[in-house]
Amino acid sequence: MARKSRFILPAVLLSLTLAYPFPAISARAEEDIVYSCASVEKRIALTFDDGPHPTLTREIIEILRENGVSATFFLVGENAEWFPEIVREEAEAGFELGNHTWSHANLRESDYDTVCREIDAGEDAVWSNFEYRTRLLRPPGGCLNNEVIRAARERDYTLVCWSVDTRDWAHTPSDAIVKNVLSNVSGGDILLFHDYISGGSPTPAALRILIPELKRRGFEFVTVSALIESGRSG
Repeated sequence: MARKSRFILPAVLLSLTLAYPFPAISARAEEDIVYSCASVEKRIALTFDDGPHPTLTREIIEILRENGVSATFFLVGENAEWFPEIVREEAEAGFELGNHTWSHANLRESDYDTVCREIDAGEDAVWSNFEYRTRLLRPPGGCLNNEVIRAARERDYTLVCWSVDTRDWAHTPSDAIVKNVLSNVSGGDILLFHDYISGGSPTPAALRILIPELKRRGFEFVTVSALIESGRSG
């Protein structure tokens, strides 16, 4: 079947406001989801969803390199297959790669078999090209339920959401993103950004202001895995 677009981001999820409450799940399952990590240290994790994108991702990579900071990219498998060279640049630069499903599917609205296929295909897209095994899973839109948690657990994935939503996906002006983050961030937070947003992105401009200012305030930038490990040992 011919592909209509090189960028996989269904309109149904674009229309979601990611500030909605997460769906009700069992108390036991809730323990499997990482939103932030308790930490006495001022460590935070920058995360980027929905890429790779041939220009925007590269611009973000360059900003991160210029500032010498770590980050985690949650890849859409189909986009990774369209632009493997971008994924290679991310991996070679030392950034952490996570699974954002194959097609940016709403896993909460999918049956269990579809959930499994989305996770497995997203993982295979990275492994087959780079022999990089993703171990972090972020469900698109934060849409999850007990079945998604079950599928992640069976595959030894850590489910990662976020504690600070920059709302860059809503084309929030960069100065508003900066104000929001600086007013709300604290040690152990996971920040949600995107390295693909249709119709223009405020993210690079916001990052150019945020990263130096957060550094000035004493924050250290680490990958999600490093943040989780820090929380365990802290």
